[in-house]
Amino acid sequence: MHTRLIVLLAIAMTPSVIRAQSEPQIAWRGIAGYQTYGQRDVATSRPPVDASPVRWQGSGPILTVDYDRARPLRLHRFELTVSSSGGFEYDTGRGTVPRPEADGASFLEGQYDYRRYLAKELGLSGLHAGVGVRGAGERRSLQRHYGGDVTLNETAVTGSIAIVAALRYRPGDRFSAEAEWSNAAALSRGRQDHIADVAMDRTRWGGGWITDLAARGEVRVTPHVAAVVFYLRRGEGVLSDHRTYAADRQRVMAGITYVR
Repeated sequence: MHTRLIVLLAIAMTPSVIRAQSEPQIAWRGIAGYQTYGQRDVATSRPPVDASPVRWQGSGPILTVDYDRARPLRLHRFELTVSSSGGFEYDTGRGTVPRPEADGASFLEGQYDYRRYLAKELGLSGLHAGVGVRGAGERRSLQRHYGGDVTLNETAVTGSIAIVAALRYRPGDRFSAEAEWSNAAALSRGRQDHIADVAMDRTRWGGGWITDLAARGEVRVTPHVAAVVFYLRRGEGVLSDHRTYAADRQRVMAGITYVR
């Protein structure tokens, strides 16, 4: 009789336990900060690489909003980022030359991450390795001005698929930190408009790569709110029939995470 009662209680409790363990943690995050963007033209991508020594560079504000749906060893993340850069100049390596104030760049980027973490800890309590995939899309607009009222407007839409390797340290509920590296293959469609005495436009297709190195830290300040700091360094290259270049970005950001 007692054995039957125990079995019935165990069966009755099992569904609720499973539901409790499977409930994901939902988090919304908003971070803002500062981004630098630099670009240099590449004449040939075959060894030895022949790249321009002059770098076109600027900086400006950046804002990111993301949504996390996470379990202890699994993560889904949707992210939207907008940014713009101005104050461009040519960096020759020996000095800088200001460019016209109208030179500028703007970016709209969205991405989705899926990540799994290994259950086994790596020597420290709360230290886990993770692997994942990332799908991303971006629209960028660049505007450059030259002498003689010559303007170059360039727009590009890029899609990419990346592999991600991560290392997460979460010793408790109050603090967490994560470092990640990703490498992506990219496909880009761009358009160039040359405006001078005669307007011309060209459409191009190209391929390339995007490599990110990022770090994130969070400190819980209330049961539902955490302070966040974030750093990213990105290198990328595009090879196409009309336009070949290498670019880099750096981001320093801070914000708030709300955990439901």
